[in-house]
Amino acid sequence: MAVPATVGTAVPIAMILEDGNESQFPQAEIYNGGSFPLSVLNLVHKGRGRYEANWTPPIAGVFAAIFIVYSDSAHTIENIVYTREIEQIFATASNVDDLAAKIARVLGLLHENSYIDNTTFDAFGQLLTCRIRLFDSKAHVELATDGGTETLGLIATYSMEADYEAAGRLKTYRYKRVG
Repeated sequence: MAVPATVGTAVPIAMILEDGNESQFPQAEIYNGGSFPLSVLNLVHKGRGRYEANWTPPIAGVFAAIFIVYSDSAHTIENIVYTREIEQIFATASNVDDLAAKIARVLGLLHENSYIDNTTFDAFGQLLTCRIRLFDSKAHVELATDGGTETLGLIATYSMEADYEAAGRLKTYRYKRVG
């Protein structure tokens, strides 16, 4: 089984001794492809033969946790009653929740449940600035008002600035997240 993880966030590394032995001293050696472990974790007994320790991935990538059970606290005598096990850890720079939030913002930028207000125009009626607010539902966007401060269901807020060379000739257009 693979363990999903996020860079900079502790993830539990766990193993269980199938006979429920509570008096062993397992370790997990964490490798990132090299010959030497990146980290060595002393796993603590949590109950009924389950041992665990937390580890924080320093970078994105695939890591291997090799579990070795020792019969002494100094970790010098390997208990060969238990086989060595391995588990992969997949560390990403962001988690699924981050991805879901980004997808919600993309939908809003496609104008789903968005509200545009605080508009300014030039002498030719060309839009110069505005605020764009993205909401999580139709019900919440319908509560939005011009210049309002509604936050119920608010996903993100953007500002837009445009500059024109002449009437009908857009020169620059800036769209940035401000909240």
